[in-house]
Amino acid sequence: AMMVPGGRLYDQREACCSAMDKIDDISYVKNSGAFYIFPKFNAEKHNITDDRKFAFDLLKAKHILIVPGSGFDWPEPNHFRVVMLPEAEKLHDAMLEIGDFLDTYRQ
Repeated sequence: AMMVPGGRLYDQREACCSAMDKIDDISYVKNSGAFYIFPKFNAEKHNITDDRKFAFDLLKAKHILIVPGSGFDWPEPNHFRVVMLPEAEKLHDAMLEIGDFLDTYRQ
């Protein structure tokens, strides 16, 4: 019941995805029941060669904690993991902040 319209996880996922839909540099596969999502960003455009540095720079600049894709043995520095357990509004705002960060970020 949590992954149907009006369910807590459904609302959190929708808030996260609706924000990512507004960010040109992020793509994702919408999950159907997990507590996390694994977005892809345009690493070439931002000259990102170290996803751990990207995650740390984001934390310093925006106080948003993500897990770099390399933490899950992803071979390229172009993914990150978001845990979708915070409230929907906070998730939505955090994803928009990540998009704002990407607007000017270059490694």
